[in-house]
Amino acid sequence: MLNVVLLGAPSTGKTTLAERLAAEYDTLWMPEYGREYWETHQVGRRLTLEQLVEIAEGHVERETERLARANRYLFTDTNALTTYLFSLYYHGAVHPRLEELARLAERRYDVVLVCDTDIPYDATWDRSGEVHRQEFQGRVLADLQQRCVTYHVVGGSLEQRVAGARDILDQTVGA
Repeated sequence: MLNVVLLGAPSTGKTTLAERLAAEYDTLWMPEYGREYWETHQVGRRLTLEQLVEIAEGHVERETERLARANRYLFTDTNALTTYLFSLYYHGAVHPRLEELARLAERRYDVVLVCDTDIPYDATWDRSGEVHRQEFQGRVLADLQQRCVTYHVVGGSLEQRVAGARDILDQTVGA
């Protein structure tokens, strides 16, 4: 079983790609729990440090359940590293439990795919804007590098991203 996580700034196509890869490989995907939680619990477009911990813990719980039922691969839309970065971005601080979950996420995944920012930005009410997307993408890449997490950037059209992911997965399974 390979757990494949898709990371990247908001509006980089993580959800679309995770869902599509799951269909291609006839398996499950793990939606971003943070989005669901945020829509229900945010106040003034913000969450507390404790709520960010709840997101990370809830995500891992749901992901673990899906891993047990997945077929060869689980495609996971974001993880605790993303929640960690949002905590730094909005609060300038991170709860110790979220730091721990982010450290565990460093090695939890067999393949890390980072969705590039080369697709049009989808300006929804819950997003901070294209400039912030570029800035956050830089933070994602810098964080992965600092943590020494191996990752692969996938970009282009959805079909190109699927093909790139397939190549990466074929190399991983064949390695």
